[in-house]
Amino acid sequence: MKTNHRIALSLIAAAAAAALIGCSRQEAPKTEAPPAAPPAASVPAPAPVAGPVAAAPDAAASKMLFEQKCSVCHKVERATSRQETREAWTALVKKMQAKQPGSISDDEAGRIIDFLTAEHGKK
Repeated sequence: MKTNHRIALSLIAAAAAAALIGCSRQEAPKTEAPPAAPPAASVPAPAPVAGPVAAAPDAAASKMLFEQKCSVCHKVERATSRQETREAWTALVKKMQAKQPGSISDDEAGRIIDFLTAEHGKK
């Protein structure tokens, strides 16, 4: 029984150390991950709408993706308080992607970059 407790404590300590190393900036990582998004198959796609309103669902989904993925390691204000070029956002997102391999897919990174460029890009 004691061996099981030691193993469990070792695994928890290793996970905590990995999280701290992966996000080793001034801000401490959050201890709880945000709730997972529902599987794509269970969420019906919004009906297409003509005109500028059509981009709104994609923008909202991209913002939610950004908040979900990026808030695991730091506050979203860390990114939203600045304006960068698309190239700078791309470099920054790729850097974050490398810090936590597997946590942000290339497709998700592209959507996050699109959101950051549209909402917080240099004009």
